[in-house]
Amino acid sequence: MKTRISIAVIIVYLFLSTNSNAQIKSVNVGASIGLGEIKGNSPSVTSLGTSIYLDFQPWFSNDLTLRTGFIYAQKLERFLPESRILRYYPFIRSYYLKGVLRVDLNDLFYIEPGAGLIYLNDRTFGDINEWEPGASFNFLYGIDFSDSERRGIHLGIGLDYGITFMKTSASYYLIYIQIQKKL
Repeated sequence: MKTRISIAVIIVYLFLSTNSNAQIKSVNVGASIGLGEIKGNSPSVTSLGTSIYLDFQPWFSNDLTLRTGFIYAQKLERFLPESRILRYYPFIRSYYLKGVLRVDLNDLFYIEPGAGLIYLNDRTFGDINEWEPGASFNFLYGIDFSDSERRGIHLGIGLDYGITFMKTSASYYLIYIQIQKKL
């Protein structure tokens, strides 16, 4: 048993220590917060949503990034002061992987359309807990406060829409503000 662990550690060490060409040019980290609606097998409810993500820019493109992240959106009343006794506040959470294309309009402004896949957890009713695959689409209009190598802060306002295809056909949309920084 110990020899198998030792061999595995040596293989991992050799794998991590080898010199290879990088497949990722740069990594960005970002977060967003916004208002929108969530819906499952229910009427839509106004929600407050947030997202955190990582962008990976592949070696073959300067404008295309792969974005992976997490979205959480819950009924807006959950965040307002009120009596919370025996109350249930619907929410959704979702993991996503998107392709995002950055189009520079000039040195300061840019747009980012994107599309990808989501895996969404529908919790719009207290007795529903369904994980469902789906698709997501977004569009962002941003301001770039970075240097020529895109190091610095990027701010934007955008729209994110997601829909699932099975079980409860849950969906959401968020109008959000976003901040992003290159690592």
